Amino acid sequence: MKRKFGQVMMLLTVTMLLVMHMALQATAAGPKVSEIGNRHNLSAIGRVVNSTSYTANINTYQATNDQTNNPLGQQICIFCHTPHNANVVGQAPLWNRKFSSENFQRYSSSTLQIRKISAAQYASGAQPTGSSKLCLSCHDGVSRLGDLYSGASITMVRDVITGLSSFNPSTNKMKSGHHPVSFVYNAEIAATINAARTPTVFTMPGLTQVKLDKLGRMQCTTCHDAHQNMSNDTECYGGDCDNTNTRKVAPFWVYGVSGVASTDAQAVCTTCHPMNTIPWP
Repeated sequence: MKRKFGQVMMLLTVTMLLVMHMALQATAAGPKVSEIGNRHNLSAIGRVVNSTSYTANINTYQATNDQTNNPLGQQICIFCHTPHNANVVGQAPLWNRKFSSENFQRYSSSTLQIRKISAAQYASGAQPTGSSKLCLSCHDGVSRLGDLYSGASITMVRDVITGLSSFNPSTNKMKSGHHPVSFVYNAEIAATINAARTPTVFTMPGLTQVKLDKLGRMQCTTCHDAHQNMSNDTECYGGDCDNTNTRKVAPFWVYGVSGVASTDAQAVCTTCHPMNTIPWP
């Protein structure tokens, strides 16, 4: 009887450990930029997750896998960075891309308070700045992914970003379907926005966890980490992450609070927009 009880307890322990392991796997961050499954890996190859071995990439946007005629396509960091002949305008991080020449319209709803606060520096005709310019050097819907600032040219399987990931002005996404970027956000501006609410029923959260750029501006990188999704990387709207027309719930999210995509997406938003009481204007 004691032996049977011990076997049952061992089985329960093993089961609990397996459940805990599966839970940890579910809450882990997504693949790193060098790994298979990270969509910002434009190389023809990628490292197998949690491994030192490399295999052919599976992304829609990737270099042609021809080591002889397209050798630079075997590299990973080269698509965004280069140690030599880099684009360093505005202290860009050894950037290996040309900035987009497209003219982007800015989001400007009648309830957008930063339009009314001069300190936010959100002029209606101004173009995206800082790291948002870096993102748009690929995501403008025009630029060739294989056309690098250093002069190198890499042959790609698919060379221009289209669809959901494109911010080409013709899509009007920057004006009507995207969070405003490239504006100053500090305690004074937060207080002014808060004071404009009727009624004012809460205190603005601390800004220490908000990832602003070095000039205190909200950019694409405030919400997105280009190198790795810090949240669950496998949950998409509609449930089909293999469909290129399906958007991820937490796309390259900067916070991995719980590992649950929907919860983490809310955590990023409510850092600046505490919506637990009444809607944000």
